[in-house]
Amino acid sequence: MKAMKIVVSTFAVLFSAIVVVAQPPKREKIDPAERADRMTKQMTEQLALSDEQADQIRQILTDNFTQMEADRPQKPAMGEQKMDKPKRERMSIDSTKADSLKNVRMERMSKMDEQIKGVLTEDQYAKWTEQRAAMQNRRPEGMKRRPAPEGMNIPDGPEGDM
Repeated sequence: MKAMKIVVSTFAVLFSAIVVVAQPPKREKIDPAERADRMTKQMTEQLALSDEQADQIRQILTDNFTQMEADRPQKPAMGEQKMDKPKRERMSIDSTKADSLKNVRMERMSKMDEQIKGVLTEDQYAKWTEQRAAMQNRRPEGMKRRPAPEGMNIPDGPEGDM
């Protein structure tokens, strides 16, 4: 009997450890300025940006990321959600609002692309768009972005991309 309790306890502890390890880590919310700094540093290394180009890119990215953060719909705190509605209804947003947000996001991305294109040389811009397309193609199938807005110069990826 005592051995059975030990075996059951051991399995319970192991099962608990597996469940805890299987949980994805919570991602920190990165400040828009910090995110822009990271991306600017990466672009500087990959594209050999001058100091002036890096400063301009950092400003463009900071403005864009700040605006994205402001436009992102805020989730209510756990206590603020009405629990009498199913979870799907509590978290869903109106489809027209979603379409509107999508259009705003696509316009912003297109504008940012044009601004970055104005800062980079033709060779740097071509390399940057190539790198973005390659990065997008490495994402798992469920995480791939929608096609780029018209006018954005992003090379097509492999077939079955979307």
